[in-house]
Amino acid sequence: MRIEIVRCLKDNVSYLMVDEPSRTAIAIDPGEAEPFMKTLSKQRLKLVAVLTTHHHYDHIGGLSELPETVVWSSNRDFDRIPGAGGSTRRRAFSDGETRSWNELAESPVADAGIEFRFLSIPGHTEGQFAILGFHVSSSERQAHCFVGDTLFSFGCGRCLEGTPEILFESLQKIKRLPPETKIYFGHEYSARNAEFWLLEKAQSTDTSVLALVDEEAMTKVLEKIGDGVRAAPTLAEEMNLNPFLKIKNATEFKRWRSRRDKF
Repeated sequence: MRIEIVRCLKDNVSYLMVDEPSRTAIAIDPGEAEPFMKTLSKQRLKLVAVLTTHHHYDHIGGLSELPETVVWSSNRDFDRIPGAGGSTRRRAFSDGETRSWNELAESPVADAGIEFRFLSIPGHTEGQFAILGFHVSSSERQAHCFVGDTLFSFGCGRCLEGTPEILFESLQKIKRLPPETKIYFGHEYSARNAEFWLLEKAQSTDTSVLALVDEEAMTKVLEKIGDGVRAAPTLAEEMNLNPFLKIKNATEFKRWRSRRDKF
């Protein structure tokens, strides 16, 4: 299993999961079609399914121009997301459900040994899900978790269809995943989020922020990113860096989410 980063629009980060033996791929959150089509063509890959974390246009805007294939979403988003390439092949997944590569592709493309688990993480939107992919034959069974717009590098999503309390609980779900889980964000917001926290640390009279922000570690990560995309951190790494994952209760989380909203 290989994961290709596909940059879309201004700062969206979408993905292709590739099964090398069968030369097939599953797209995750295709914000626009052209970058996906270029990658598929260049690498001679066949698109066999699309998975979506939520219904916002910058995560599904490329669907109409992709090849006809099956599109999966949450039940809440089923009527809010179109098919791919004019196809009416739409399917829904449920919280905690696990499906194989072939089940998602709805064809016996290969015995890929790749499975996906779906985790409901509302707050940013009602239908927001995390998508976990893992190779069942791997001795490590390291999961790759695509979190959409619930969690970002040094940050988290806005509460557009939910409350801070709901989003806080969704972040706790993510935190309960194995610490070696790789986290894949839906946008590259590292620099902007770091700017917020470093400014808070420099100017705030609230001494609690000092325990949340590791300025040296954040700066090192930003230097590695440059103009690119942050390589997927492990959950353990992000929990050590992301102040929103260090906050212990919903009340404090709401306060800091509100401050970030105004930044």
